Amino acid sequence: MDRSKLFTNTKKRRPRRKRLYIHLLNDEVNSFEFVIHILMSICNHNAIQAEQCAMIVHNTGSVIVDSGFSPDIFVTYSALIKNGLSVEIKTKKS
Repeated sequence: MDRSKLFTNTKKRRPRRKRLYIHLLNDEVNSFEFVIHILMSICNHNAIQAEQCAMIVHNTGSVIVDSGFSPDIFVTYSALIKNGLSVEIKTKKS
């Protein structure tokens, strides 16, 4: 019996999917109340999370508001764009 075949993996591995991050950008156009409302309705943030995200994006310029895998994350991304928020998708947290 050929021993080399006993220890080889015959399953083909799928490449790992990369997690995608939606970054909300400070746009100086939308009000805090509007941003908080949109984050609560689209990203399912509670009031405190949404308020904190709004404050962080105001002070630092961007904040991660959601993460996930393709194609699901693009539904959230599209909804945020349609509501007038400035967002971008990145493959890294920074």
